[in-house]
Amino acid sequence: MMQSRLTRSFGRRKARKLRETSQRAYDDILPLLRIDLTHQIFKNTPSDIWLEIGFGGGEHLFEQLAHNPSIAMVGCEPFMNGVAKLLSHLSPDDYDRVRIWHEDVRHLLDHIPSAFFSRVFILFPDPWPKKRHHVRRLITLEFMDKLLPTMKEGALLHVASDDSSYVEQIQAILYPHPRLKLCKGPPSADPSTWNERPEEWPMTRYEQKAMTLGKRCAYMVFQKI
Repeated sequence: MMQSRLTRSFGRRKARKLRETSQRAYDDILPLLRIDLTHQIFKNTPSDIWLEIGFGGGEHLFEQLAHNPSIAMVGCEPFMNGVAKLLSHLSPDDYDRVRIWHEDVRHLLDHIPSAFFSRVFILFPDPWPKKRHHVRRLITLEFMDKLLPTMKEGALLHVASDDSSYVEQIQAILYPHPRLKLCKGPPSADPSTWNERPEEWPMTRYEQKAMTLGKRCAYMVFQKI
């Protein structure tokens, strides 16, 4: 089945050449964990499956696995170096609890069963700050039409960004959405109103970079209703 062409919502696929250990992890481990759309995602489907879209270097995904031993996670990340970094940190004991999608998440969502995920993370997605690139932003009404059917009733959606323009767009789409209830989130896109960082959120490298630059971050949690 041919995949329809979508406006690309992510940047580069690869940066510097992988180190030998990272390349070995990519070559040897990814084939074991890569999602094959012709097969069931997990051999024994867990009752609690979380999804992270754009996991970067995998810091958040890895921490969630470590602190929540009963869950399984699906991680989506097209950036080869980030995938290799996550794979190099996993142990064989983690393999049954992790699946990787190395392409555009929207193609994956077309094949996910209804009510599959109990939690979804979209943390610091590419803000595409130039106005002419806003069309590339991931969070749109069309994207939510793909994502929400894959979430269970009562499932939580965690979103974070340090870009006020993107936060404004996210709030305009998600705050009034009829299938979502806002659990936590700032009242506006003005950074001076943004809430403090939730202590229970493992930090990503993109978040750390923003904080090092002195930026405030907006954290939002929604529940599917």
